[in-house]
Amino acid sequence: MPTINSDAARARLALEVLASAGAPLTRASIWRTVLEEMPLTQAEREPHASGVTRGQTSWAWTTAEFVKAGWLVKGGAAGWSITSEGMEALEREPDADALRAEARAQYTAWTKSRDSKRASTLHTGIVPQDAAQEEVLRAARLFVERGLSAGESVFAPGRSIWNRTVVAELVREFVESDGAVGDGFVGKIAAQLADASDDAKLLMAELVTLQLLPASITAIGEKKKRERVQEVLGFMTHPVQIPSEIDQAFSGGSFNPGTRMSSALGAAMTVIVNFLEAWVELDGDQHEALLGDAWAMRDLVMGTPGETFPSQRYALLYMLHPDVFVSVVSTKHKTAIRDAFIGEIGGTASDDLDRDLLGITVALQVKENGPVHFYSEPLKSRWIPAADTKVTDEGSSPDFETDLPVDPSPDRPRFPRASTEFASSLHMDAEWPQMALDLLERRRQIILHGPPGTGKTFLARKLADHISVGGESLLVQFHPSYSYEDFVEGFRPRTEHGNLSYELKPGPFRRIAAEALKNPDRNYVLVIDEINRGNLPKIFGELYFLLEYREQRIALLYGSDSSFSFPENVYIIGTMNTTDRSIALLDAAMRRRFAFLEMHPDLEPTRSVLPRWLTSRGLPQEAGVLLQALNARIVDRSARIGPSYLMPSDGDLSEARLTEIWRHELLPLLEEYHYGEGRNIESEYGLAALRRTIHPVAGE
Repeated sequence: MPTINSDAARARLALEVLASAGAPLTRASIWRTVLEEMPLTQAEREPHASGVTRGQTSWAWTTAEFVKAGWLVKGGAAGWSITSEGMEALEREPDADALRAEARAQYTAWTKSRDSKRASTLHTGIVPQDAAQEEVLRAARLFVERGLSAGESVFAPGRSIWNRTVVAELVREFVESDGAVGDGFVGKIAAQLADASDDAKLLMAELVTLQLLPASITAIGEKKKRERVQEVLGFMTHPVQIPSEIDQAFSGGSFNPGTRMSSALGAAMTVIVNFLEAWVELDGDQHEALLGDAWAMRDLVMGTPGETFPSQRYALLYMLHPDVFVSVVSTKHKTAIRDAFIGEIGGTASDDLDRDLLGITVALQVKENGPVHFYSEPLKSRWIPAADTKVTDEGSSPDFETDLPVDPSPDRPRFPRASTEFASSLHMDAEWPQMALDLLERRRQIILHGPPGTGKTFLARKLADHISVGGESLLVQFHPSYSYEDFVEGFRPRTEHGNLSYELKPGPFRRIAAEALKNPDRNYVLVIDEINRGNLPKIFGELYFLLEYREQRIALLYGSDSSFSFPENVYIIGTMNTTDRSIALLDAAMRRRFAFLEMHPDLEPTRSVLPRWLTSRGLPQEAGVLLQALNARIVDRSARIGPSYLMPSDGDLSEARLTEIWRHELLPLLEEYHYGEGRNIESEYGLAALRRTIHPVAGE
């Protein structure tokens, strides 16, 4: 069995690797480096039932203690990272065993106090609703501790930017320069801060982060949050990186800020900057008092100059004192909730809405012995009817339901139109690709089918790239041995230092679904090439159900997710070669779940693709005429040849190249088709034979 010494040394080494890197690293890369320094013993190489070695499992548990000690952060888009406390621990304690003992003591204390602390917290303040909200609030603490308390940069600790000088510059350049123009909120910031210092730009990036973090991913997705912050950081001459503790919180959220926040980001940000201007004018004792007294902080936030903007002010209060202020930013919603549940605190409302909501939330937490979800059943239906859905205010949209921060899916992003330029890249008129886009948007799953060479895969990839800008398109190819484990998820073998182990790995379907779930404002497309060559019932398994009923939730085969749903913003484009398998041979369940678009050389738009391509290249039309003559001689419609064979990527369709394509690509296909019939393929389908047929047409 692994010794404590090896566990401690490897865990400490992981911290040292991260400290030396100065940037987040993936778990796998850290483990490889650790093993290079400290290889596993024979006993440590023994695998558990899961296939993971005992040494790696022990290392994982030890590093988990470092996480609870606040020294290490696991997760996020960038990987693992060391915290400032972890750096201090490395410097403070050179002995690995002593370091591990300190972490274990903190972990043990945390474990023992967790349940009692949770129970006491339920009685004294508002607790986070879920893990995603906890991530947001952990990130919010960095803004309190580094920014408001220490006056330091949240992204670059030790760099003083939350101070009078930098804030005054931000007020001058952002708040007072209202005449600046730019493309959207970020474009306007770029114009306003064009001549500002890097410190001011960094502070603005951090305030934009503070504004975005609590927004539910149903309002703004993970990628858009990260991209917006990175855009502002990009205005700096010397940009800094987003800390992993904050980056990993982008995938969560606490509430939908409403349409008012989305349409007036500048005014909302002005409230935050004005609050910070008031903050830096106060002394240390006043700061300490405000951070310890939520109600005094409320007076400061609500008294800050600027638009009334309750949703932004409530959002700021929630980030600063989440144990006191509920994660609801609409005045209308807060009032409706108070009126519906006032009986929990005696039935008489006071003149302080926030205090009433605190009392109600704590009472419900104690009663349910857990967090309170006002936007989920059974509570949601009790208070929504009590609101006047026709009344609007700051942070609330005219449609009452669109402000719900949990569960409701946003409208699926509409696809870009098929422009003339896009259609030209396909060698088509715009009508057909627009029809295909409309069908895909409505049905969400389509299959392009037809004979070989009709450009099905090319078109599928072009459509996918067209609609997934900012999202992702992914291509997989089915084949007879492809399985559920390849497509969805399954246990995959891996060899580590000569030892075989197994781990549950997500397939392309799970990976794209996970990304889409975190970014519902973007389109994701899964292209399945040769979809009919796989055993579809075996590959899709229980997903057959979700292809038709996306709003439902099911348990996956291997239990990695007991309540999985297929995101609305994932689209599937399949391609199907009809010479391999007819549509009629697909089972009815699959045919019902997909819409089918035929790509056939006799039909538009495929029929005109080659002539258009030849014209765009300045080439003679003979190749198109030859192809039509060839297909006219092929009796079986499903065996006719598509134009792609005569559209080489390098544009070379000289006589020598045309002869080569005909002799080595097209005639072998026809030989296989007529196998055993004893026919002379060259005399029927050869270039010379076809040219004799079309001689009058070609003008030779």
